[in-house]
Amino acid sequence: MDDIAEKLGCSKKTLYVFFKNRKDLVLKVVSGDMKKHELEINSVINEKLHPIDEILRLNVIATNKLQTCHPSFQYDLKKYYPQSWKVFDKKNKQLTYKVSIQNLNNGMTKGCYRQEINPEIISKIFSEKIDVIFNNLAFKAINVSFTEVYKELINHHILGIVNEEGREYYLTLQKTTK
Repeated sequence: MDDIAEKLGCSKKTLYVFFKNRKDLVLKVVSGDMKKHELEINSVINEKLHPIDEILRLNVIATNKLQTCHPSFQYDLKKYYPQSWKVFDKKNKQLTYKVSIQNLNNGMTKGCYRQEINPEIISKIFSEKIDVIFNNLAFKAINVSFTEVYKELINHHILGIVNEEGREYYLTLQKTTK
């Protein structure tokens, strides 16, 4: 709290007017950051893009977010601020599930996703797979970043849900963006 007060140019006493303790500060920062993240996501959804374009735009937001996370973020939050971790994890999974299910239903309606997929199951799997990104032990041996893992996860997800028309659309986008 001393360091934070110093960086903000205020006294520690002033800081405690707004935050009960360090755990309260972390919880409020995490909650505020999640609200900001949700607003960014909703702005993309409100654009009513092609379902695959929507995933790719949301991917940019997620990638930018991941680039701001220190590799020990998940571990530290879980260990030192379990209440903040629960808020972050729950909100992140709920948001991912909600956005995914909407996108899947939209893609199936528009004819670019396979009709035989179960949006509820796929969305649940996708929202739970996000934890894999932060599993530093799983990817330490091959020395890849969170961003690289996330990009592969998204590529795997898209190729698993698209039909032939959606696959062609996606691969064409991939060629034009490289």
